[in-house]
Amino acid sequence: MDWTVNATTVSASTAVRRQVPARWILTSVASVVALGGVYSVAVLTKPGQQIEDSILRSVDGGTLLKSGRALDAISIPAVLVVVGVVVLIAIVRRRPGAALQSATLIIGAIATTQVIKAIAPRPELTTLTLSNSFPSGHATIAVAVVLALATAFGRRLRPVIMIIGTAFAALVAEQTVAYGWHRVSDVCGACAVVMLWLAIVRSAAALWSNDPRDTVGRRAHGFTSGVLGLAMVATLAAAGAVFSIGIGSDMTVTMSTGPGVLVGARLLSAGVVIATAWLAWKLDRSI
Repeated sequence: MDWTVNATTVSASTAVRRQVPARWILTSVASVVALGGVYSVAVLTKPGQQIEDSILRSVDGGTLLKSGRALDAISIPAVLVVVGVVVLIAIVRRRPGAALQSATLIIGAIATTQVIKAIAPRPELTTLTLSNSFPSGHATIAVAVVLALATAFGRRLRPVIMIIGTAFAALVAEQTVAYGWHRVSDVCGACAVVMLWLAIVRSAAALWSNDPRDTVGRRAHGFTSGVLGLAMVATLAAAGAVFSIGIGSDMTVTMSTGPGVLVGARLLSAGVVIATAWLAWKLDRSI
């Protein structure tokens, strides 16, 4: 028997080729489709603008373009601090790949949102022309920060970060609508941008990162999924019920105004953010 040939054959065996999980490819495609779809329907069509303009007309004149505490918490210095914190946490945990993912997720999502605002303006198709833009920068920052923190922290703290962070991000989205800063479509667009960048960084990590797997336990993952799922269902169901009551049988969808319609939009924006966090959590058990 030729042992030399055998040894050579074994040593020359090819390494297993890394592949991007199919779920991240589908997520990236779905995010782009969702982003384009929301923009096309809500921003580029007159009926879409009329529906969201009717919500803006419901904002009280005394609170229009004001701000709440959640909105005030988001600023350029705050974002820089958060980026530094998440990178430091990941480095302390000896997870350089997680540090790079976290920073790239936040910076990439914010930059993409700003680029879209610049190249995809809102045409004036109705009489109401406010300076709101698509997508929402505040919602982008809030959701991206939550997912970045979940990436940087270890498996024991990640469920807590997701639950508390999602609640804050949902509040930010709700307040952007409550104070007339943005329309619901702006929040939807922001969530699509963040999910796109989550798919990008996870795909890159699957190909090049050598960080060990950091998997949340089955019970903790299931509990967090349940909390986020229940919050999502409750919020979206409440939004639907409030919209039904607020619109009424004697009013058209595009002309309905009033507190009920505004409350429904606020709940819907929060529900979209919670749904995004729930989906990200389901897709992203192992980081």
